[in-house]
Amino acid sequence: MKNLYIFLVLLIVGCSQEKGLEKEQPIKKPEAIQTKEAGAEVKLETKCKACVESMYAETEPDTVFDFSSGQRLLICGGSEVQDKKKVYSEFVISECGNNNLISFWGAIEKYEVYYLKDTLMLFKKELLAVGKNRELIENTSLIESFFYQDNKLQRVKKLNPKIKYSTNEIDKTLQEYVATAWKTQIEASEEYTEDKLRLANRLMIAAVSGSKKSEQYFREFPSKFRPDGAYSEWYREMESLLEFAEKQKNNSR
Repeated sequence: MKNLYIFLVLLIVGCSQEKGLEKEQPIKKPEAIQTKEAGAEVKLETKCKACVESMYAETEPDTVFDFSSGQRLLICGGSEVQDKKKVYSEFVISECGNNNLISFWGAIEKYEVYYLKDTLMLFKKELLAVGKNRELIENTSLIESFFYQDNKLQRVKKLNPKIKYSTNEIDKTLQEYVATAWKTQIEASEEYTEDKLRLANRLMIAAVSGSKKSEQYFREFPSKFRPDGAYSEWYREMESLLEFAEKQKNNSR
């Protein structure tokens, strides 16, 4: 359960950092500006070179994205290379000519960023029970896209359509819930705790896949297990993903 341990450590640290934002804690200096991601050849001196000032990140950009229409988006904040891939967390996106930040992404979030066909795409990475035998693996949960239409910035966020269970996987998840001999977290061993949070994740994915019974069980989970600390934060992350999936489904009708 190495991935789960690392995830929980990041969750604890990230929550602590986000709660302390009002103190304007010092933020790790971003890497030098990168322009290889650019979608068009634009001289830097003719474009803005800094993000809007904020309490969330320094104004020096980590990465710059130039669109063929002439607009520019900048990412300021934290990034590092993990498994030969650059990942971002605790960062902002700023738009040239706009005095307001587009948004802030927190320390407990992790994103891979891609620029393709005049579209900036953010892939949110998190632990999801979609591996072999529904085991937890790191996968993309949400895909957020930024592009220009009639010179106006468009922002679209969607659930990864591959986060889905078959009928057989849903049935197995429901059976696991019904067969559970419940203990609260304070009474439970670490092994039992990790097993139950894995079950909560499976219930969430089964609910996203359309199982109303799984959604009912997922909603009941906190009263059964009473998660605390980082596990409670993780449950809320799962809950947020399910709520987004339901909102997306309702909007598509």
